[in-house]
Amino acid sequence: MSLTLTQLRYLIAVARHGSVTGAARALNVSQPSISVAIDAIEKDFGQKLFVRQRGSGVSLTSFGRVVVAKARQVLAETDELLGLGK
Repeated sequence: MSLTLTQLRYLIAVARHGSVTGAARALNVSQPSISVAIDAIEKDFGQKLFVRQRGSGVSLTSFGRVVVAKARQVLAETDELLGLGK
């Protein structure tokens, strides 16, 4: 398993916006890029992070809520670390 910071940002954006399309728009990336990243994370964990609801976006699974909370912590710590050099 090797998660990237980009994948974590995409994951958090999907959770925040409630859809892959909304996350893609907000991040100015393609919808397939977001989908591929989410699929890769789910494959690595062997569990679904989102319940897909055709026409009405996505919602987090209970496992997804845990992963998103940890991802937010990781990104906050990373931002803090990167800010040390400024």
